[in-house]
Amino acid sequence: MILIELIPYSSFEESYRNLGGLLFEDTLTHPGFTISDHYYDAKETIELIYKKNQNLKEQISYLFDRLDEERKKGLYPCGILYYELGYHFIEGLDLFESNLKEGTPLLHITLFQKKRKLQYKNPDPNEFLNHSITKINPKWPEAKYIEKWKQCNEFLVQGESYELNLCFPVELELIGDLFSVFQSLKTKQKTKYSVYYPMGENSKTIISVSPELFFEVKGDEIKTEPMKGTIVRGNTKKEDQKNFNYLQTSEKEKAENVMITDLYRNDLGRIAKQGTVEVEELFSIRGLSTVWQMVSKVRAKLNQPFTWNTVLSALFPSGSVIGAPKQRSYSLISSLEGMNRGCYTGAFFTSEEENDVPLIRTSVTIRTLEIQSNGDNHNAVYGIGSGVTVLSKPNEEYAECLSKLRVLNNPIPPKFEILETLLVCKGRIFLKEFHTKRMEGTAIRFGFSFSKEKLDEIIQELELKISLKSRVRLLLNETGGFHFESTVLPKRTKRPTIKLCFAKEAIDSKNIFFYHKTTNRKEYDNLMLVCKEMKVDDCILFDTDGNVLETCIRNLFYNQNGTWYTPSLDTGGLPGVFREYLLKKLWVKEKVTTKDDLVHASAILTANSVRGFERVILVRE
Repeated sequence: MILIELIPYSSFEESYRNLGGLLFEDTLTHPGFTISDHYYDAKETIELIYKKNQNLKEQISYLFDRLDEERKKGLYPCGILYYELGYHFIEGLDLFESNLKEGTPLLHITLFQKKRKLQYKNPDPNEFLNHSITKINPKWPEAKYIEKWKQCNEFLVQGESYELNLCFPVELELIGDLFSVFQSLKTKQKTKYSVYYPMGENSKTIISVSPELFFEVKGDEIKTEPMKGTIVRGNTKKEDQKNFNYLQTSEKEKAENVMITDLYRNDLGRIAKQGTVEVEELFSIRGLSTVWQMVSKVRAKLNQPFTWNTVLSALFPSGSVIGAPKQRSYSLISSLEGMNRGCYTGAFFTSEEENDVPLIRTSVTIRTLEIQSNGDNHNAVYGIGSGVTVLSKPNEEYAECLSKLRVLNNPIPPKFEILETLLVCKGRIFLKEFHTKRMEGTAIRFGFSFSKEKLDEIIQELELKISLKSRVRLLLNETGGFHFESTVLPKRTKRPTIKLCFAKEAIDSKNIFFYHKTTNRKEYDNLMLVCKEMKVDDCILFDTDGNVLETCIRNLFYNQNGTWYTPSLDTGGLPGVFREYLLKKLWVKEKVTTKDDLVHASAILTANSVRGFERVILVRE
């Protein structure tokens, strides 16, 4: 058994750059850390391409038998199975009768002699070498996608298939260090199946942040986790919950998922002991950084010892990236898409054997870059797609496809901590339950480790230690550690009056950090510098439609015709706990607010849980 070695990221990076090899990494299980399986010291590389005049059937069968033998000898066979290898493994299809072009890659496998298992703390993005992702170009504009979708829909209506997974490529350019590209993508999407695979002397590299397990084998147990059903994450808690609820209750998404789950049950039934195929979970919703995914789990016991040929003949490629029925859908997709998918929607695998027990892990190669390099310039292909059924709508499907680009074009998040600013007086925290609930929600949204017990302990500690009226910054880091800083507040004899002006420009409503309280306050800090230049205390933020939101550190309240309102924060702005308290008490109403509403208000106040209410003088240029 290989023990996990805990090392600093800098040591990990240095050793990897010296040793090279393949990384298979889990950034999800332990928030703030990466568990890395590092395979290195390659003994042999095996590549197979399509050749029209060769009997590939026997060659492929022999090759996978050999992988079983090499694994039993103590080697670590790992690699990529390209989607087009489905012509060999899907019953009723034949590579010889396919229309594949000469030289189409079918697989790329490396036999590694060594493996080490490491855990390192996730690095600060400032440690990455220079790199960029540019010129992201979906090869199908929406009009072309809709044209293909209509053809797809005709096949479905005619009963040729029940579901078709329609995909198309996205071309892009990468500049700089590919290892840093890999590390930066992992900060944007945390998964259990991240892969960095330089493929030897052909200047190709595979980078994958796939969230989908294809199958995993431990001894005679096999499990699969078909993933079908996607919707983007919301920025606000309300929007995020709305999208979650939609996915959870969508008949269209559930129909897609159950079809593929049934397909997996049937496929596993061909290689499983009778009565052992079991759907462990159905329609579970899993939150990634950018999207919600619907996942089901199916497990079984193999009816004979694991061999690659037997299992791949039953399962490859994953039904979740083809449709149902499998053979007919695979053929229809080939005619619809009109191009090879390559490594996209194929499978990546690692394999080893321990005490005569095979350990096999495979992921579906979605959210995957296939890269061809020329020095520090790299051309890449990244596939996107979605499952189409008779319940689908073309514009929604195209939007779902584009949502899978977010992992590429979202900015790299900085290192930050989750923050709550508390008013503590005589050992009591004002609005404690509101603060703890908000902190927990933010932790869940960003994938931080969160323990209610640890939070209760730190709160008890600060309540015992702090007796004078104080402002306390309670902080939570990604690994689940709490700490706090306190400042004694001066006595206030009267309610202060502050000067506000409107910000110079609209905020970016897509920036998630405008909706959650964290230490990443760069945008707010820049705005406050402008306020100082204008000799005002704070500025009023607004969206691109001119709707007013909040200030940099305060929520807004204004009186209009005798009623107190607070601006809606659906397009940006932090819902302060004092604001939430006032809304819950029905003392204020939420309303979409314009600049004119504030200009003509009979009174304006700001408030937060530490400062309380403050009168406002609105400064206009």
